[in-house]
Amino acid sequence: MFRRLVGGLVLLYGLTTVLLPVFVLNKLVFIPLFFLSMYALISRPVKIFAPVLVLMIFLYGFLVGEVNGADPELARQMLLVSTSVFLIYVICAFDVDMGFTVRVIGALFASIMCVFSFFVMLAPDSAFSTFLLEFYIANNLGFYGVRDFGGLDMFMLHHRSTPFLLVPLSMFFLDFLKSRKILPLFLVVVIVAAIICSASRGLMVMAVVALFVLFFYHKRWGVRLIILLVAIPLLAFILDYLVVQTSFFNSGEQSNSIKIGHVLSFVDVADWKMLMFGNGLGSYFYTQGYGRLVSQTEITLLDSIRYVGIPLTTVLFVIFLFPQSKYISSKSMSSNRLIMFMYLLVSLSNPVLFNSFGFFVILWYWSVLMSVQRPVPVCVEVRGSIE
Repeated sequence: MFRRLVGGLVLLYGLTTVLLPVFVLNKLVFIPLFFLSMYALISRPVKIFAPVLVLMIFLYGFLVGEVNGADPELARQMLLVSTSVFLIYVICAFDVDMGFTVRVIGALFASIMCVFSFFVMLAPDSAFSTFLLEFYIANNLGFYGVRDFGGLDMFMLHHRSTPFLLVPLSMFFLDFLKSRKILPLFLVVVIVAAIICSASRGLMVMAVVALFVLFFYHKRWGVRLIILLVAIPLLAFILDYLVVQTSFFNSGEQSNSIKIGHVLSFVDVADWKMLMFGNGLGSYFYTQGYGRLVSQTEITLLDSIRYVGIPLTTVLFVIFLFPQSKYISSKSMSSNRLIMFMYLLVSLSNPVLFNSFGFFVILWYWSVLMSVQRPVPVCVEVRGSIE
């Protein structure tokens, strides 16, 4: 019973984190989960020190930022969000199925976004659409409109948590490859539709790459060769169309121009001190992309280097991928590792890692690793002692 309650709390935390990331609801659910994590850590420690290392790196960045006059609100927010990785202790101790949790959240989130997108497209002037869009913008949940890639206009209803969908998309696709059932395939289609409606180029490209890589990885070498013979000319045709007929990869396109401005400005301000030690969480710098001082950009990797330097950034990303020294080699683990790696790639052009739903993805990945070698869950011990 208590295990189901904890699992329900984790599911509720994930839903509020993904659907309403700027509201206080996920924080209200986080508090009891955090205390349960401390209880699990004290009563039966899980042999993983990655959360402590992550918190230490963020605490270091926070202290450096305090000295250097960084954005205090952003610095505090990032430090507090980093504590969410401690939920791995309650997740493992009470045997919470994070695979099921992520699938449920992904299916609900994608379904809601598809319904909202189609309703706004079909009845843009209706009272419901007007209320929805006003609520959407007023609460900073994302943005909407028509995105122009130069000859390719796309409807856009982009939720700030949309990149999260890359994980459940990959999981449902793996489920379909294993079972050949209609339901996971249907959910793959729903999530792909939600991603297309978001009009996020990086996410759309990475979704295609994820599906291709996972399909390729789970086939025999003969089938892989056939796939490559078909995929290479098809990819060449698509790239030719995007380069010649659209501004998808054009440096003059607004989004591309902003990102290029971020990179150029980063190079301008980079010095040995920043590269080695960082300027602290929320540190300001002038970016040509926005034409003003900012404390955070869309490029997570460069922000991380500005915050804590190259050495600690390297340590941080290694911890995300390999939270334990023991390397687990299996086909299923390799697939999960690929999914996590591709999510990290998405973060290179989107601020989707150092926030609550980004760390929720990390919790899912760590829980998969821990499920192979974790000790007996606390709930099992308690039940056994009562019996």
